[in-house]
Amino acid sequence: MSSLLQRSRWLFEPALAVVFFVFWAIDLVGRHQLGPGMLRNEVPFWGALLLLAVAIGVSHLQPILAMAIGTAILLGQLLFPQAIFEEPLAYLGYAFVILVVAAEVHGRMRVGALVFAIGSGLSAAGLLAWWLGVGRGDAAARAMFFVLCASAAAIAWLIGTLIGVWLRKRNSELELERATVELRAAETEAFVSGERERIAQDVHDIMAHSLSVILAQADGARLLAEERPAAVAPSLATIASTARSSLTEVRVLIETLVGSPDGPEHPGMADLDELVARLGGAGLTVTLERFGERGDLTAAQELAVYRIVQEGLTNALKHAGPGAAARLALDERDDGVSLSLASRPGVARGPAPQNASGRGLIGMRERARLAGGWLDAGPDDDVPGGFLVTAYIPAAGRVEATA
Repeated sequence: MSSLLQRSRWLFEPALAVVFFVFWAIDLVGRHQLGPGMLRNEVPFWGALLLLAVAIGVSHLQPILAMAIGTAILLGQLLFPQAIFEEPLAYLGYAFVILVVAAEVHGRMRVGALVFAIGSGLSAAGLLAWWLGVGRGDAAARAMFFVLCASAAAIAWLIGTLIGVWLRKRNSELELERATVELRAAETEAFVSGERERIAQDVHDIMAHSLSVILAQADGARLLAEERPAAVAPSLATIASTARSSLTEVRVLIETLVGSPDGPEHPGMADLDELVARLGGAGLTVTLERFGERGDLTAAQELAVYRIVQEGLTNALKHAGPGAAARLALDERDDGVSLSLASRPGVARGPAPQNASGRGLIGMRERARLAGGWLDAGPDDDVPGGFLVTAYIPAAGRVEATA
């Protein structure tokens, strides 16, 4: 309903103009008949009345045009006295024009509207005093009549100005409210998009790691099935354990969506030994070196370190081939954690391909960035075919101090 009223707002002034013209035409038609031989005297009157109705009709959409028409009517009545409204109340149409124009214009045009208002009031008073003899013979009464007409016009201008200020303030508030709603919707969409990306990255990290281990173990079991049947059982056990672990991690990730606000526990720095052992059982020789003591990392930062190491070791297992080896060095200090993960292939090969557009490397860099640190990954210049990942995650207090 409110939207319909806003869309049809522009019809109000034209409709009022029609009502104004029809009302005065019916009231004055007896005194201003358009009969044969009377057109020369009556056309100016009907033309002035019609133009005043037009000024009312366009006052909202074209306030400057409305003022121009109103001024032209007064000048025309001065030149053609037959056009003067002998019914003083007909000049109330000017009051409506002044009110609407004052509400629509702003800035310096308000001064112009005030000049038009006072000028219209004084002109109408002058025309009535001249043509109808209002206050004739009584200078005080005539002066009072001029003052009253000018004051009425000024009051109409003041009311219109106040209405315009109120309407603009209301429209600004509505625009602000609409912008706030749109901003909240955009923030919600961005949050949802970020959560989707985070979930996709977690699923990628979990499944890429587990499937790489399962694939390595399955290939090993297939190759050793005939020569060393006894080695098949441990490989199958590793496959089952890895699949069960990845299934648990995915279930925990899904429970995050409907769980408590604190969310479930995620793997952290303390789980790196288990991760290294799991990758070692899958055929990747991993050397883990730790320096210093554990820094003050948040749970999210520890998860970032865990996922970075997991992705790096998984990539080494997938791309470095049989007999691959990796060296993971963690330097844990009070100001944060530095890690270096260098992998080398099992057999000599050319430079490792640098897939900077893959989800794995992008996810590693993004995790490090969100944790307040940085990550760099690329071919290892010291080892042919090797790959080097270096990263730094600052301690929680250090991140807050630099924020």
